[in-house]
Amino acid sequence: MPRLQGFFDLMRGKINTNDSFVQKLQNDVEKYKTNPERRKELMDYQMKLDDMRYVGEKTGKEEERIDAIKKMINLSRKLNASNDFILKQLTEDYGSYFSQKELKQFIKNN
Repeated sequence: MPRLQGFFDLMRGKINTNDSFVQKLQNDVEKYKTNPERRKELMDYQMKLDDMRYVGEKTGKEEERIDAIKKMINLSRKLNASNDFILKQLTEDYGSYFSQKELKQFIKNN
């Protein structure tokens, strides 16, 4: 258990220089961090994570816009608005995100 405690201390930034296991781990970490090939791998990995996060955010925002469009169409229908009026409103609010063809398809499907 003391060896495990030394590891947990190391993870919290506390380095016990009396523990050979912790010293070896710390040396390995330092070698890993200073190795140019490993640094490149870490940077590539971080870039991939950032790209995945960006795509996820982009997809989430697009889904939010689609939900908002559907709600706007449903509300407009309840108010007996024409398809032309709905398209005009959608174009003003979402024309920079969706094409006219896509907006017309939303109207048709909802």
